[in-house]
Amino acid sequence: MMPWGRFFHPHDACGRESRTLFFVTLTWLIMTARFVAGGIQFAIGPFHWEIQPAMVLDYGGAVAAILAVWVGREWISKQPRQENADV
Repeated sequence: MMPWGRFFHPHDACGRESRTLFFVTLTWLIMTARFVAGGIQFAIGPFHWEIQPAMVLDYGGAVAAILAVWVGREWISKQPRQENADV
């Protein structure tokens, strides 16, 4: 069983600790919760609170932008490193 603290220190496919993956996961969870909560409204006396519904296109674009950061990081780390060649 995986300990709870490991959620805060995720590892990428190569087995290295990935700080980026934690923030990508956190922002994806926040964006998904916001999308699901869209349309909820309530009123307490004179106070009225409402979460505006989000369009699927807006949600998809935001999630794609968030995931692009992580995919870009993985793509860059997979590129072979070039050594400085003395001519």
